[in-house]
Amino acid sequence: MSPDAQIFVAIAAYTDPELPRTLEDALATAAAPNRLRFGICWQADRSSPIDLGRFRRDARFRFFDTTIQESLGGPWARNIVQSMWRGEAYTLQVDSHMKFEPDWDSRLIEMLESLPSEKAILSVNSPLFWYDQDGELHRRFDMGVPTTKVSAWNSGPEGVPWFDFGPPNTQNPGRTRFVNGNFAFSRGIWNVEVPQDPVQYYWGEELNVTIRSFTWGYDFFLPKEIVVWHLDHRNGPPRRHWEHGEDVVQRRNAEALARLRQLLSSHDSPVRGPYGCGSVRTLSDYEVYAGIDFRAGTAHPDVFTGVNPDPVTIRSERDWRSCVTFEEFQRSVDSR
Repeated sequence: MSPDAQIFVAIAAYTDPELPRTLEDALATAAAPNRLRFGICWQADRSSPIDLGRFRRDARFRFFDTTIQESLGGPWARNIVQSMWRGEAYTLQVDSHMKFEPDWDSRLIEMLESLPSEKAILSVNSPLFWYDQDGELHRRFDMGVPTTKVSAWNSGPEGVPWFDFGPPNTQNPGRTRFVNGNFAFSRGIWNVEVPQDPVQYYWGEELNVTIRSFTWGYDFFLPKEIVVWHLDHRNGPPRRHWEHGEDVVQRRNAEALARLRQLLSSHDSPVRGPYGCGSVRTLSDYEVYAGIDFRAGTAHPDVFTGVNPDPVTIRSERDWRSCVTFEEFQRSVDSR
């Protein structure tokens, strides 16, 4: 790839006062800021305006403006952002409250191009940063490059695995089972091949993108170093779409989970279409890779501890027999 190949930075922002600082930091720390192109779905609260004028006057920024009243949630907004891609060689999906390391753009391109895959996604649950009362920056270097583990999974019919920080990665290159929503870097065509399903809501969004990306032939890797950090909301969580009320949240979750369950049960008859599975791999292939049996609601213990696939999790029938529910895994941990 050309050293000045463009990067499309995709951000869905829900009336986030941190967005201006995130955008300024991305530009200030980039090795080649002129190669950056931003797509932003700005969901505004008109009663609490945030000044984005300096970015609107910059040709590198594309905005889709809507309001918090019109918003249908994060995946819906990310789908809109993806439609703003204009053929840039690379794409970076991040949240609207991030901190960047110097030369993050060139370092990400180097990492991606060094991987043993033509279709790779670098993804991690970005470790945390915050500013103290004196404005001093703090970062959780002790987290290393965290793996991703399943930290909760209700085995009932509504059960969807929940992802959380795992232990620091020790594998090189480090494989990961999941695409994390707050940091994913890949080739730009990912925006077209795996568009975010706007019906998804929150719980299950990352699993949906993970399965569809894998079946499209994408391989998942951790970055070898952290170049983007995620804000630790120490003064309370940011505003999110579920401020619209419990009735809205329950209805949107029901729609999203119904669509996700359809995807997770499509072993013999894959769901196709723009928000379905790809044709390169099957859902069963993903289960072997990740070590998850969706029909049984069980997973290999590595899924719950964050041990990387190497290069897959399931190598034999013995590995399948090791799979347990999250409740069974938790009981085994508690009994030690």
